[in-house]
Amino acid sequence: MDAEEGDADGVFRVIKPPAFDKTGRFVRTLTAIILAGWAPGAAAQAPDEPWRTLRTEHFDVSFPAPLEAVARRAGAIAERAWIELRSALTEAPSGRVQLVVTDHIDASNGLASPLPYNRVMIQIRPPMEGYDLAFFDDWLELVLTHELTHVLHLDRTGPLGRLVRTLLGRIPSAWPAFPGLATTGWVREGLATYYESALTTSGRVRGTSFDMVLRVAALEGRLETVEEASGDSPEWPAGNRIYVYGSHLFDFLVEHYGPEAPGRFVEAYARQVVPYRLDAAGRAAFGASFSGAWRAWREAEAARARALVDSLAARAPITRPTPLVRHARWGLDPRIAPDGAWIAYVRQDGSSDTQLRLVRPDGGGDRRLARLTSLADIDWLPDGRVLVAQREFDGPYRVRNDLFVIDAAGRERRLTRRARLDQPSVGPDGRWAVAVQDSVGTNRLVRVDLTSGRLTPLTPARPDVHWAYPAVSPDGRWIAASRWTPGAFYDVVLLDADGREVTRVTRDRAIDQAPAWSPDGRWLVWASDRSGIANLHAVPVDPASGEIGARRQLTNVVGGLAHPHVAPDGSYVVVSSYHADGWDVERVPFRPEEGFEPFSLDPRFEATPAPTRVGTASPATLTGEVGPYRAWRTLLPRFWEPTYTQALERRGTRVLGAAVGARTEGRDVVGRHAWSASVGLRSDGRTDWAGAYGFFGLGNPTVVVSASQGHDADGPFRVALQDGGEAVVFLTERERRLRGSLTWTRQRARSALAVGVSAGHIWERLGLRDERLEPSPLRLSRPDRRLGELSLTLSGSTARQHAFAVGRDQGASGFVRLRGRRELALPDSLRGVRGRDRSFREVTGEVRAYLPLPVRTYTPLVLAGRLSGGAAAGSGADAFHFDVGGAAGEGVNVVGTTTVGGRALLFPVRGFVEGARFGRYAWSASAELRVPLASVHRGWGLVPIHLDRLVLTGFVDAGNAWGPDEPGGPDTFVNPRDRTLLSAGGEVVARFQLFWSTPLDGRIGLAAPLSVRGGASLYARIGVAF
Repeated sequence: MDAEEGDADGVFRVIKPPAFDKTGRFVRTLTAIILAGWAPGAAAQAPDEPWRTLRTEHFDVSFPAPLEAVARRAGAIAERAWIELRSALTEAPSGRVQLVVTDHIDASNGLASPLPYNRVMIQIRPPMEGYDLAFFDDWLELVLTHELTHVLHLDRTGPLGRLVRTLLGRIPSAWPAFPGLATTGWVREGLATYYESALTTSGRVRGTSFDMVLRVAALEGRLETVEEASGDSPEWPAGNRIYVYGSHLFDFLVEHYGPEAPGRFVEAYARQVVPYRLDAAGRAAFGASFSGAWRAWREAEAARARALVDSLAARAPITRPTPLVRHARWGLDPRIAPDGAWIAYVRQDGSSDTQLRLVRPDGGGDRRLARLTSLADIDWLPDGRVLVAQREFDGPYRVRNDLFVIDAAGRERRLTRRARLDQPSVGPDGRWAVAVQDSVGTNRLVRVDLTSGRLTPLTPARPDVHWAYPAVSPDGRWIAASRWTPGAFYDVVLLDADGREVTRVTRDRAIDQAPAWSPDGRWLVWASDRSGIANLHAVPVDPASGEIGARRQLTNVVGGLAHPHVAPDGSYVVVSSYHADGWDVERVPFRPEEGFEPFSLDPRFEATPAPTRVGTASPATLTGEVGPYRAWRTLLPRFWEPTYTQALERRGTRVLGAAVGARTEGRDVVGRHAWSASVGLRSDGRTDWAGAYGFFGLGNPTVVVSASQGHDADGPFRVALQDGGEAVVFLTERERRLRGSLTWTRQRARSALAVGVSAGHIWERLGLRDERLEPSPLRLSRPDRRLGELSLTLSGSTARQHAFAVGRDQGASGFVRLRGRRELALPDSLRGVRGRDRSFREVTGEVRAYLPLPVRTYTPLVLAGRLSGGAAAGSGADAFHFDVGGAAGEGVNVVGTTTVGGRALLFPVRGFVEGARFGRYAWSASAELRVPLASVHRGWGLVPIHLDRLVLTGFVDAGNAWGPDEPGGPDTFVNPRDRTLLSAGGEVVARFQLFWSTPLDGRIGLAAPLSVRGGASLYARIGVAF
């Protein structure tokens, strides 16, 4: 930089001005966002669909055009549920509710949020697998009742919250604006799960699955306290915990305190001036604290479980299956090989990848065969290969089930694409299979040619009939399958090879699931929860006619059984068997002739839905006009929040004043558009502002444009004047930036790749201020500068984090970025002159890798490493281009832009300050051994903090930076290569859950420099190191 009065350049160049940090916040953000993850995942909906909207009295129902019929039904059901919930729970919020109906993922789910407006998303695929969600009168009714309970609960607030919303709008915070968000998960999901059953004749409270979880936990001494259930531990029942415990607790409260009790609680909690006092709200609503009610309910559950076991033993001998695989967590769909030598099963244990595994019939030799993308359904082929139905991405937003074949070496070959196939059963010659094919809100059975992939429909795709778990008979003549029909009749039926119904094997509201054939085709076995506990049942079948005999019950367990499969010699059945820590693989003898008369139908299945609640005929399909989707209706700002930026001080002098301002943002309900804006007014009259807009409706690429203005300053600097004196000045900068980017992604279940290109234009205005911060008489020869910037970023990841890990624990991730900046409108005489031309070219990159070790505590130890590097060239690449040192963290913003907990660093070296080394070339590396210490899973009463896990980490860090290391002119600051920074130390990482909803990894570390003299440094950060 040039000063007309005196030579200030030498002084400016020695001290690094933060305003000219060429890696800047963008690289740090790139590191935090790109390298923090690329954990494969799907959007809540696909924004590139042809969206339409149907307006009802209270709802805007948005849906892709092919889903219109389902969306009309959803709108009608939502209106009915809205009326019922207003009467049963609390006053309904004003304003319209956004309801999104989607079918972009082959999974069944829903979500609701009050932010930034009341919105609900439902995935319309009916949940036919397992016991949890399969007990429904109508899937749309069940999921909408559940999610709309959230809307009424979470929108409710008291006088203080209403005041805040009046002033700030629907600000994204919990208390006091949305106090329902400041409750435990078991309150939020417990209420919704309770009402999904209370307002229907089905649901999870009325079903047997949650009963099973609580019963077995009580019998095995694992029934959780309120302190444990208020956390988010991966200890079983993991993510299902808040649904299971919360719903049954509210059922208990309603039984003892009346149906108005939940509504009284919602109102009492919403009106609290001091938040997070669940016990106080309980006393106000029920006359009893939640802590006391929990203890009473827990004792009642334990007593009920013990009494049930006594009654079971009185009816028939208790069945005790032989364990083959323990502690699998999810040990599902066991299938015995045609030669009987191996049992294949699917395992997801929370400490490793989801796997297809093999175990011998005696429980020995348990080994991994292949990694899977999801909890898949499998079947053996006659040649010893395994047919697998698993999920895979179809573009950036959609996830579909398809068929794959895995051979004896674990190699995978894909058979179908976008076919939406699940639960395959192989024909006797191995050339074809029968599978379930998902359709729009329903499914059908199809025959799949395993050579060509050609599909032949066997049953029609009717909206009021759903299929599951087909099983081809040993001779290929018959197909047994589970079928759902209106009224929650989930039954086993027998079809011929062309899909025509031959016999209805069962007819009741129990879940009769996953039929399997004996090897001679004379017995049909399945799992049924008709007695309230899932046991094995069987009927004899005439192989010639398909006629069936009397039903027999084969087992009498206290837990629950699923996925039976009969051994080739007909001597035993392998099953998934439920225990307090999840589903294991076990076996029971197969002696159907010795079966007994089935226990009577549990009373829960005797209720019959009202005719108006059955099937597609009711409620009547809405006849309202469907219009185009209007993004602006939900894109407008719904809140603003105040911001504060601290004043900028340099060596005790406040150079820039503090700023107060506001920020807001918006996103349309289908995720096609997103924007944000902020402004800050400084006390010295300067204005900072920023705005960004993203468009995601193309699928690939995504488009983002942004503009900003900011101010920075550095100094003080002593400048030698021509008269021999000197002046003290501060350098100020105003930067305006315009940037646009395009990003293409290739998303897969096991990996993600992205390519991003961006271009930007930067306007800088530099100024000088004297000691009194008045304009200095010194003048810069070029106070105004313009720079253009281009970048190309390649990134990818296979890194993942399993349930019990803290931080990523397997795989690798990395990025490389090429960036060039050119100073525009620069005289030719200054082009390429160091200190005058700030153009540069740079490459930066980082690689991270994680390796689980064959040594474990409650989960495996992990060896983790990272390596980052950067090199810059050009006249603008000076000695301060990169800096090395410091301990990285994941900062949390507090009070505007004040950040605590550290920040992302591209070149960290713990034990040294940030900027301990600097230069135009830089690198750093880290190696860590992460030792899981304990799965604590503990809270303290209903205080909103829960300690989940502790991890001990030992590390070695190294890094360096240098250059330019030779003079390039009289004004060049020479920065030769110095000794490499080297440090070692340890950290303790604790996984907390704060305020019942916010996970946080806090770490305390001690790092000692090894390459230079100096004492060890103690530091605290948020987030794992990498």
